[in-house]
Amino acid sequence: MTQPDDLSRVEDTLRASLGDQVRVSADPFVGIRVAVISGTFIGMTPRARREHVQTLVPEANIVRFDLLTPDEAEFIEKEELGTTPAPTDLPLWPEALANGRASEITVRFPSEDYSTLPSPVISTFYSLRGGVGRSTALAHAARIIAGHGLTVLCIDMDLEAPGLASLFDVEDSVAEGIGVVPLLAAAEVSGEIDALDEHVLRVTEDAGLFLLPAGRPGAEYARLLSHLDPSAWYAEDEINPLRLLIEAVSGLAERPDVVLIDSRTGISPLAAPLLFDVSDVNVIAFYPHPQARAGTGALTRALLAAKSRRSLTDNPCTPEIRFVVSPVPATPEVRELYAERAQNWIREWLSVARNTTGGPAFDALEEIVQVIGYQEPLAASDSVMRIQAADDFTVVADWITGFVEPRDALGEQDHDAPEPTKAEVLASLQFAGETAENQKLEELHGTFLSTTDVDRALALDTVLVIGRKGTGKTAVFRRLAEAPTAVVVTSPPGLDTHRSWTPDADVYTALEVELRDRGLEWRQAWPVLVGLALYQNLPDVPQPGWVEEPIGLPAASSDYLKTDLLNDVSTLLLHPQAPLLVGEWLQAIDRNLKVDHVLLFDALDTGFGNSDNDRRRRNDGVSGLLTAVGALGPQLRRLRFKVLLREDIWREVKVPNKSHLSARSARLSWSNKLDYLRIAIKQAWRSEPFRKLVTARLNRPDFRLEETPVEYWPEEFVRNSWVILASERVSGGRTAYTDNWVWSRLADANGDHAPRALAQMMTAAVGLERVFEEGNRYSRSIIRPRALVESLDEVSESALDALQRDEFPELDPLLARLRQIGSTPFAAEQLADSSPDLIKLARDVGLLEEMAGPRDKAERYRVPEMYRKALTMTRKGQA
Repeated sequence: MTQPDDLSRVEDTLRASLGDQVRVSADPFVGIRVAVISGTFIGMTPRARREHVQTLVPEANIVRFDLLTPDEAEFIEKEELGTTPAPTDLPLWPEALANGRASEITVRFPSEDYSTLPSPVISTFYSLRGGVGRSTALAHAARIIAGHGLTVLCIDMDLEAPGLASLFDVEDSVAEGIGVVPLLAAAEVSGEIDALDEHVLRVTEDAGLFLLPAGRPGAEYARLLSHLDPSAWYAEDEINPLRLLIEAVSGLAERPDVVLIDSRTGISPLAAPLLFDVSDVNVIAFYPHPQARAGTGALTRALLAAKSRRSLTDNPCTPEIRFVVSPVPATPEVRELYAERAQNWIREWLSVARNTTGGPAFDALEEIVQVIGYQEPLAASDSVMRIQAADDFTVVADWITGFVEPRDALGEQDHDAPEPTKAEVLASLQFAGETAENQKLEELHGTFLSTTDVDRALALDTVLVIGRKGTGKTAVFRRLAEAPTAVVVTSPPGLDTHRSWTPDADVYTALEVELRDRGLEWRQAWPVLVGLALYQNLPDVPQPGWVEEPIGLPAASSDYLKTDLLNDVSTLLLHPQAPLLVGEWLQAIDRNLKVDHVLLFDALDTGFGNSDNDRRRRNDGVSGLLTAVGALGPQLRRLRFKVLLREDIWREVKVPNKSHLSARSARLSWSNKLDYLRIAIKQAWRSEPFRKLVTARLNRPDFRLEETPVEYWPEEFVRNSWVILASERVSGGRTAYTDNWVWSRLADANGDHAPRALAQMMTAAVGLERVFEEGNRYSRSIIRPRALVESLDEVSESALDALQRDEFPELDPLLARLRQIGSTPFAAEQLADSSPDLIKLARDVGLLEEMAGPRDKAERYRVPEMYRKALTMTRKGQA
């Protein structure tokens, strides 16, 4: 930066040679500006004047000369030399590029608040170089947006080489005197945009797609174009035809929801205000060739420093920025290479951006970057109207429509009956975010969702119910345990099914010693525990005939205790043929039963304890149980086994004929997204205001929601109810639909989902929404997407805590290593010093996903969002 002393020295030197009318000032960007009125310049050319001044101060970096003779100064009425430098916030290339050179740039995007914008939302499509599919991307996005029922106006601002009319197949309709160039030229003179409707062409009859062409190229078009001076439009008190045109768009008979502008390539004068002034969303297209890196990087940082027309004095608004990387080679390996190169560049360009709280402004690049491969049909077609819109451009369309305000905001629809207010619904919403063990029975009934997997788990013929923690095993257990014919053998603590004698870690420890001393195995102990549980639950169970003393009776109190249980086990196993006799005893009990009874086993994970020795004992015990079930189950007619087991334990244990048990198992994985959404809808359905709001919106004469259980609603009603509850998309131009976002964020590395995680997210989101609503009303849905997004931190902490504390404390060293690594995905070599057994366990339980490279060798690992947040790991692709 030029110092004041340097300016004074240059000014003194010039005055000594040229007189007193000299002013020297710092340029806002670099170097100095010199203004002189002197008779010395009489008869000198402008170039000679500059060379003369530079000779007087050869060391000075003069970037602007204003050198006049006294007569010239009088002619242009220049009475004095101004010293105030030009403003630096003009939306022009020199100013914008200079502002983008800052080491840190604070941005405030609408998407930071997941906000929408008043229509029309304006998006400029720009590329530094041609041939990268900019206009094609715009045209296809326009067709997609119009196909969604929105009104779209495309404006061809590539004035030097107009082409949108041809792409849309309406070039023959562009008459002389219509279009952008005639409009801007007329506005420079009149200060008005007249009869804009007459310049707009309808592109399609069946959708709201319109085009404002650049004009009809010809001699008159070229003459008018040569007179346009966008830089002058931003001079003080000057008419600004561009802003007048943008303002006039809102007055069109077919008022657009979205305006898409096709900009000229390169550092063209009109491109700057399109990007840095009028646009809400800038879509930058580039091909990741080294020639594009420096220029597109400078442009990107200039965009970060820009303030859009929606900015207020105390509330600046940065135009959104998105990237289309196109057209990359279609071969998957090459496409991946180019995509990674582009993302690395973009990450570097965006690294200077900080949000209003000082953190990185971009959470994940995959949400703002779309890579489009070369497609011959697109390249060969003269018009986008003759080919089907490619799916690749749906993301581009979603970037823009995510900012469009909804037409059916809450409380703004006209129904026969008044709708409940959002405040009423929000106050009444409750979700069951606690564990099934802690739910009251009434709440469990109200939130229990029947699905195909759940129904299979409840079926009598299903012997084994498998699922990871939080998938609903204990909810199934409690539902089964309610039946009068249920016999609970093992149970989670804290439930009414956990009795004074129910086995726990201490019982299992003592039982292992008993078995070892007698030379017996766990498979021989479980039938004894079943018989004793039957004796405690059913009347008229016969005493075993091979023992002299009665069993199943308390020794010293009114309650049958764990010590009584262990004493009875010891007594029953004394006989040399005890395993055979116990089996015959159970068969005798079975023959006396008139109805089916379910033998329930839950809490077979932490019920054994959490030490290494406890987990070894657990695996032996569970293996013995399943062996006993496989051998004894077919011999029983009325007694039905039902074992609820964590999936990782099922994978670890060794059982004879394991495939036979697997064939009679049910897996709770919640692999159906629609059923997963039903969990949230059913829990919300307990709110009377929510029921009234949804039925007022969605009921039809042929289908009434209140008369049908949520389990049996058709898909459209589930999805529309979800939209009312949590909005359609993670708005603010993010690409994800909220249901997809929740589905992906709450999945573990194996793609499994837990109902508890969803209920926890909805509980946290409701709490956040109540706070947000006090300061900033949101009418698009009951819960705004921002509340969903911010609730993920709490859900992640809870999920990791359950994984680490309750299930797998042995993972602690690996979790510490992941925190050190700090980002995901990461190279497999970074876990080279970690135990292979721990890595395998982490993969089995859904903490790590292996991303294979050549020859199926682990090349990278990924930590899912479910755990990433709590591990404070950033995502690769985060700027």
